[in-house]
Amino acid sequence: MTRATVAIDLSVLEENFRTIRDKVPHGVKMLCVVKADGYGHGAIQVARRLEAIGADYFGVATIEEAIELRNDAIRKPILVMGGLMPWDDTNTLWDYELTPVLADFAGLSRLARDAEKRKVTIKAHVKVDTGMGRLGFSLDEMEAVAEALQGARYIHVEGVMSHFASSEQQDAYGRSQIERFKNVVKYLGDRGVVPALLHMANSGAVCQYPEAYFGMVRLGIMLYGSYPDSSLAARIRVRPVMKLTSRIAYVKMFPPGSALSYGRTFVTQRDTKVACVALGYADGLPRALSNKGSILIHGRRCPMIGRVCMDWLLADVSELPDVEAGEEVILMGEAGGESITADEIAGHTGTIPYEILCGISKRISRVYV
Repeated sequence: MTRATVAIDLSVLEENFRTIRDKVPHGVKMLCVVKADGYGHGAIQVARRLEAIGADYFGVATIEEAIELRNDAIRKPILVMGGLMPWDDTNTLWDYELTPVLADFAGLSRLARDAEKRKVTIKAHVKVDTGMGRLGFSLDEMEAVAEALQGARYIHVEGVMSHFASSEQQDAYGRSQIERFKNVVKYLGDRGVVPALLHMANSGAVCQYPEAYFGMVRLGIMLYGSYPDSSLAARIRVRPVMKLTSRIAYVKMFPPGSALSYGRTFVTQRDTKVACVALGYADGLPRALSNKGSILIHGRRCPMIGRVCMDWLLADVSELPDVEAGEEVILMGEAGGESITADEIAGHTGTIPYEILCGISKRISRVYV
């Protein structure tokens, strides 16, 4: 028996993958994003399952993340989406058969120079900033980009990509990004840079911008059963892959007027039965859930009371007469027709489900179902 467990249901991951794949046209490739340790789900285990069921490509943020996958015998192409950093060892790109994203001239020049020395061609994807305002070549740099690529005889431009600023909503800005992207692709094509793969659509755009599917889509948060925006749940139904549980360590009774936990932010108004649950913000449960969140015990919601601590949280279980120490508590998951999702937790804490999932601490053991 452990203090807390993160259960990852790989059959649900597979179900989500197939659900999204059925949404996009036949022939559109599926890049599965497994950066940040598979959004907290375990990149290796997630990639193994997705590779087995037909993922075409994997996306990571860093070379180190890509090497971890290769060392576990993941063979599908891996796109290093964070670009080529000044501190990166380019030798690893060839050694581990990785595909870098080129997002600036320093990275492009360095890769071209190193490829020329090796006399070995390397695949790369060129990133264009169509309005995200972060990584990628700007539109007014396209002439210089085309020139540089024409002179880089050992760089094979396999792909050109971009990123929506707010793919979860359909609007004129998103459509203008698509048009800019198309114009860039045509401009580069007219100058001999003709990539096999064009990709722009992430999870939100899979729901909102079918005209941006192009040759490949990038599946991130929806693979794991959450949404860029809760309104998208009506478009594609996916289920959470992660279940977070802990246990009740103590059950205590407090009379009216008792102040509970740090800061005395909760004072009992009646005789109150309190469960002390062995999980806190060091495990990734946001402190902002204090006096806001819920847990599930016996399939029923019980409110969190008082401040969430580093290793503990308190819950009012006065309505549950049979609660005992040692029993399981669900922090994220489903029981008895009730469910608590990362999306719900994010809503309570003013953040996004990505941060909730990625923030679940490594000190909680992962179990793969």
